[in-house]
Amino acid sequence: MTVDPAALAALSAAVAAETALAAWYLARVRMPRPPVGVYTGGDIAVLCAGVVLAPLLYTALPAAAVSAVFGLVACLAVQFTLAPLLAATPLRATPWSWAAALTATAATALAALTGHPAAARAGSDLMIATAVVGVANLWTQSGLRSGHTAALAAVLTGYDLAATTLTATTTRFFEQVQDRPFAPLLALTGGPAPVAVGLGDLLLLVLYPLVAAKAHGRTAATVAALVGLLTTSTVSACFAAGWLTSGFPLLTALGPLIVAQHLYWRRRTGGERTTAQWREGHPLPLPLPSSVGHEPAAALAAPVPDGTPPGTWLALADGRVLGAGPTPGHARRDARRHGTDTPTTARLV
Repeated sequence: MTVDPAALAALSAAVAAETALAAWYLARVRMPRPPVGVYTGGDIAVLCAGVVLAPLLYTALPAAAVSAVFGLVACLAVQFTLAPLLAATPLRATPWSWAAALTATAATALAALTGHPAAARAGSDLMIATAVVGVANLWTQSGLRSGHTAALAAVLTGYDLAATTLTATTTRFFEQVQDRPFAPLLALTGGPAPVAVGLGDLLLLVLYPLVAAKAHGRTAATVAALVGLLTTSTVSACFAAGWLTSGFPLLTALGPLIVAQHLYWRRRTGGERTTAQWREGHPLPLPLPSSVGHEPAAALAAPVPDGTPPGTWLALADGRVLGAGPTPGHARRDARRHGTDTPTTARLV
């Protein structure tokens, strides 16, 4: 099947625009934090389980029921995304956000029911794009860490590969929702060879640059955005050249790149900022020393506290031990918890 090269280029442009819009939202809108506490590994496990089980559940439902479920979810996501923008009082929802969300939902459903697939697809795309901006910002501003995002990407990479190439799960689900309103994908064209990116792929493309900005700063965010755009453009180019002719699991390429970026920035900085530190403009974690031989002499000569087990990292400054932990990042965070902002050197006992 031939794929329109112009539509493929437009898809890459749409991903870039979506990433830029989400970054603009992050910089200017403070979302209300949901009462869920702090993200933990268990939360990520539950989220991954939901992503894996949802398509299996949806394939057992009638197509109309699946559209209704996704329509409701998209309506709610659009509402909470628009609420901070349209509220007269910050962090407070207004009738305007509900009116906008319900109007978009009704217009999209009406276009589908009256036989206008292009209009229904445009309405669905607009709602999906808005929802992804809101969800990515909600997770980022609620404390999702870079490590959590990398773990999510790793799990979804394995699932995406298995569901797309080893089983027919993705194919059955796609056939069920294709050309229906509120389908969980950003589709620029319809028909037997649509140009589209799945909701999960789009969410990871937008989410990681936001988390990287919070955790590691603007440079990390820019790199993450460029990596995502390059990945999307490369896959699009492969389709345009005819090297790919069927659905490609984008996360099999994007997921490992997200994990690699997380490991690089964690190693480079020794840690990541929390949401509170990011909001307060806290400086980025200090870079790790390239080797022990480059550490200041005072740090090497600092006395080790009695009872410190071998393998412990110490955060030192001016010949004093300011914190300890199992990794350089933990040691520096321990020093900051004790109230010091003095630049520290990490030393392994």
